[in-house]
Amino acid sequence: MQTLMNQQSLFESEKPDIVWESTDEEISLALELNTLNSFRLQFRRLKTIFPNFRSIYNAKASDLENFTDWAESIRLKYLEKVEELKPGTEKAKIPSDVKIITFFDKRYPMELREIYDPPPVLYVKGDITYDYKTSIAIVGTRVYSDYGRMITEQFSWQLSSMGFTIISGGARGIDSIAHHAAIQADGKTFAVLGCGIDVVFPAENNTLFGKIPGFGALISEFPIGTIPEKYNFPARNRIIAALARGTLVVEAPEKSGALITSDLALQNGKEVFAVPGRLTDKRSDGCNKLIQDGAHLVLDPFDIPIRFGLTVVEGDNSGHEQIIPTLAGDEKIVFDVVGLDARDTDDIVRTVGLPARRVLSTLLILQTRGLIKELPGSRFVRPVKPSRNHSTPEIQPDAE
Repeated sequence: MQTLMNQQSLFESEKPDIVWESTDEEISLALELNTLNSFRLQFRRLKTIFPNFRSIYNAKASDLENFTDWAESIRLKYLEKVEELKPGTEKAKIPSDVKIITFFDKRYPMELREIYDPPPVLYVKGDITYDYKTSIAIVGTRVYSDYGRMITEQFSWQLSSMGFTIISGGARGIDSIAHHAAIQADGKTFAVLGCGIDVVFPAENNTLFGKIPGFGALISEFPIGTIPEKYNFPARNRIIAALARGTLVVEAPEKSGALITSDLALQNGKEVFAVPGRLTDKRSDGCNKLIQDGAHLVLDPFDIPIRFGLTVVEGDNSGHEQIIPTLAGDEKIVFDVVGLDARDTDDIVRTVGLPARRVLSTLLILQTRGLIKELPGSRFVRPVKPSRNHSTPEIQPDAE
């Protein structure tokens, strides 16, 4: 697999204002405070005068008087809730494979540290280190079309092959397709969750979430056991937008969480990209409107590194297998009919002119070999992967 030249970790910041790792006591107090919604909402204020979680935990009413825009009744209620906390309770719930990274920790991502309302605590399963310069968020609708699936697979697979980290929200639809394609490309991917890191949502992503830590990380700001409430998802979108250098919206209606992510990206000075769609397809209304409003229209995965000022270098790819093996007989006939646009079984049978039983048997064989995929409604399509007959690109930052 290709390597990235001059790779720099996000955590090797030029602004080392936090240069220590959290102690067990700090982590314990941070986890307890993080169970309070009021604490998470007010953390942007608290961090301006308190250097650590112990000082926040021990704060008195007089210490909070400087926050004149924080109503006194709410401040007093917050202090009451703090007094009810029992340090150590939350820390005991943390699974052994979950890391806790607090805001006052040098491992905390610098790009996330600099947003208006950074999360005080990150629950991480996997490896969160990556190169910010080659990172992209890929987001879109949960109710996608075959076109949306195809484009997402193509862009995520190709960008992962170049060395990009693919960041998304682990949701049903475009998010999950982007994560899957990154894993298939042996790339790196982060899933930012809208629930506790121990909660699998949606349930069908159990296998996917089991794989992601081996190729990147699952990330959450929510306490263990937090259920996926609808208001959690707009909050997690700010983390997706902050971690990524840019956001690519593949397919999204006019009212979509993906557009919230793109708006947050713009607010943080990030690049926003959109894939155009048919004017008659409501699932692409959001993308088309983004382009109309000034988002970068992308027609090819290479458009993104070019926009980032990265140079695409052709690498040696000798020895890689052909993506389409030699086929013969019924397998070749059926495979040639199944394209990038999904076709149902009856349509395939009519087109190839073979008995239905033979076609069904052949479709099963091609599925087993990973050459085609079955979609809902007994429809079949080829999975999208760029041809490996060509040399594999790698990304090299341009000289500054």
